[in-house]
Amino acid sequence: MRYETNRSIRSVIAVSVPLLCSGALHGQNSVDFQLTDEWEGGFNADILIEVSQDGRGLNGWELTWMGEPEILYHWNCEFSEENDRTILGNVSYNEIIGPGGSARLGFTGVGDWPPSPMDVRINEVLVHVTFDGEEGDDHGGGDDHGGGDDHGGGDDHGGGGDGHGGGDPNACCFGDLDGDLMVGGGDLASLLAAWGSADPHADLDLSGSVDGGDLALLLGRWGMCDPHAGHDPGEFIDITVWGDYHDSNHNSDHDQMVDGRTIITTEAMVTYNDLRNFLGLPPLTVEDVGYWAFAEQLTNNAQWWGDDLQGVGLYYAMQGAKVGWITDDAYDPQIIADIQRITRTVCNPMAMEPMVMDMVREFGIEGYADHLEENGMVETFINTLQMEPHYGGWMHGRCHGFRSIEGVAINHDINHLTVLSWDQMDPFMNDTFDWPQWPALDVSDSGVIEYFQSMVVLGDPVGDNL
Repeated sequence: MRYETNRSIRSVIAVSVPLLCSGALHGQNSVDFQLTDEWEGGFNADILIEVSQDGRGLNGWELTWMGEPEILYHWNCEFSEENDRTILGNVSYNEIIGPGGSARLGFTGVGDWPPSPMDVRINEVLVHVTFDGEEGDDHGGGDDHGGGDDHGGGDDHGGGGDGHGGGDPNACCFGDLDGDLMVGGGDLASLLAAWGSADPHADLDLSGSVDGGDLALLLGRWGMCDPHAGHDPGEFIDITVWGDYHDSNHNSDHDQMVDGRTIITTEAMVTYNDLRNFLGLPPLTVEDVGYWAFAEQLTNNAQWWGDDLQGVGLYYAMQGAKVGWITDDAYDPQIIADIQRITRTVCNPMAMEPMVMDMVREFGIEGYADHLEENGMVETFINTLQMEPHYGGWMHGRCHGFRSIEGVAINHDINHLTVLSWDQMDPFMNDTFDWPQWPALDVSDSGVIEYFQSMVVLGDPVGDNL
């Protein structure tokens, strides 16, 4: 799939609006229409729905308006019309938007930019609308929530600056109902206050009612959330044991591993060998994969030194495990962004795991989802998807290969498809500066998926593999 190359990379400036759920104030969210391409009589645009850090999130959403824009095509959402209203609803993988989270959808519209939607609402509540981060005509809920500084284009979600803005490594704290990054008495009080209701914020087990099951989950999470979540390798080996190339990396410090991104460990090797087992192939060591990567010229240097084989092998095993399960026919680079973002930003595992497995069933090799579930590998698979490819600098320090892919890109560009934009909405990015690796998008979808599948079978990176 070829994305429009004239899409501008910009900081998102959002305006906060009230969000009401179940008749109570649940926080604030913002809606920004963003032009991505334009021609006479039509345009492509994204819509960014963002929930503020102090909001209570959305558990299912519908964005509606009256009048223009008229929609020809849509993506990352469900489209319908009812009477004179346009309705864009969530799909399975962006149904839940937690505090500080966002969802990006898009459409092809008829007419001139900017459009003039009227009576814009999320879940039947009026919102204030911006266009490309700037105030337009007042289509929403009045001036009380317009254009303040609280949500205007700060570092949290912007693509510029020093690249370190945005998120908190502990922001995703399941069971933290009052937003203090601790599961404790305040959260217990919130849950008991919602007892017997269908409040989606307190319904931790998604049963449709706040009851004993939710209380058990909350008590099981009692105490301060781990401020170093995602940084402890546990029983596995951290890739930086074999070398740390921080100077060639943009995201290796632990305090930059934010918004659900985690370190690279040998747990990825477990996922990798399980995928090989599913395909009827024997297990391999990190050294086996490392030898292959050097032989196929996927590295900076022709010769390995020190512990290069282990680090390079683990890196490419992780990449193969992240992508190699997708079928040739289904592959699209956006799948890589969507499934990794879900694993990292949907805090509730009761919601996140079904969303991930729905995507594996839809886009993966037939039977692989069942294999993961039947063999108790779902959590390990998810943990691998959460790993940040930039971690430790191996992506640039040792795995920056120059192997030509279809004559339009080098393999390093393709590696970047698993690196997401800072807000984790787009693939193929440098996640610190939101700088796109455009050459990767000039490679055919079949060429890309064969490249990642070659890592799984140790085949030809530019040949036919699975």
